Amino acid sequence: MNQTSDRINVCFKSNTSREEVNNILSSINFDRLTEIPQINVYVLKVNPNSIRGIVRRLEKVNEVDFVEVDGTMSTQLIPNDPLFNQQWGLLKINSTRAWNVTRGSSLLKIAVLDTGVNAGHPDLNEKIVINVNFSTSSTTQDLNGHGTHVAGIAAAVTRNNLGVAGLAINPKIMNIKVLDDTGIGFFSDIANGIINATANGAKVINMSFSGPTSSSTVQNAVQYAANNGVILVAAAGNDNSNNLHYPAAYSEVIGVAALNNDDTKASFSNYGASWVSVAAPGVDILSTLPITANSTGQTDYGNLSGTSQAAPFVSGLAALMASLEPDRAQVRAAIESTTVPITGAGTLYQNGRINAYAALLNITA
Repeated sequence: MNQTSDRINVCFKSNTSREEVNNILSSINFDRLTEIPQINVYVLKVNPNSIRGIVRRLEKVNEVDFVEVDGTMSTQLIPNDPLFNQQWGLLKINSTRAWNVTRGSSLLKIAVLDTGVNAGHPDLNEKIVINVNFSTSSTTQDLNGHGTHVAGIAAAVTRNNLGVAGLAINPKIMNIKVLDDTGIGFFSDIANGIINATANGAKVINMSFSGPTSSSTVQNAVQYAANNGVILVAAAGNDNSNNLHYPAAYSEVIGVAALNNDDTKASFSNYGASWVSVAAPGVDILSTLPITANSTGQTDYGNLSGTSQAAPFVSGLAALMASLEPDRAQVRAAIESTTVPITGAGTLYQNGRINAYAALLNITA
């Protein structure tokens, strides 16, 4: 069952009068789509950002027999993207079963704070809704390759008979360039990117960069985003160290380590259960790359490794989940509580390897 994000079904007990029904529904901002009188069910269209709160509120009403998110049933989505079978990371985290729960909302946006995203890439261009540059580069375009690769993992166009599939099928991408063409960004540029993404409606912010020095400027921006309900995800870093790296080590951020395909820690990945929240695939990850020359030496599509590649798996999952549950704390709790208990959970990372299907089932329970 693929759950949508803006419809609910409300069933009232058989002895509930029409007047009582109207009084109860008058407290909700909705568009009534239809009524199924034979079973006392009303189908309501509501704000997708409020849907879980409305469901919980109606569940407490005595006259309500049940309330549920209005889902759809369909055949299982199997991507026709020709490179999908080479995307071991997507397969490892149970993506195809997750897509039977939801493919996300096109109203939801993932901000990719990085070296830019190649807006002309045919597997990304229809997903990009904003291009902003806070870096010292003269362009929002990705001349490095890193940001385009990250964006494709999180949300490349899926089922378009082209290239790769992205985890967040329907959510959009915000290209917020905070790193220059060599992959370096100032604290102030990163803070500006976080604040701009938040102000422009990002629900998830992916930060596939790290450094050993904490910044009060960045931390304050992270806190600002978290206070506004944004889910923040960051790469743990690639120094094979347990020393704190930022922004992953900030408490408001989900820090992500990288795994090999056998669920062991990637040799380069930073670690530490005190600050790294979860682990995700991060070695030889296939994704989009700029269609023009860039620093990776590859074009169109290619494999890269790093915690930078692990983080967008978590961001893509968070975007799917936030389409059903907007509360950032509940999304994070569900991601962390449903991880696969791999070797190193509790020591190298606070939790195990993400499981997209289990996390989505948890959030809809």
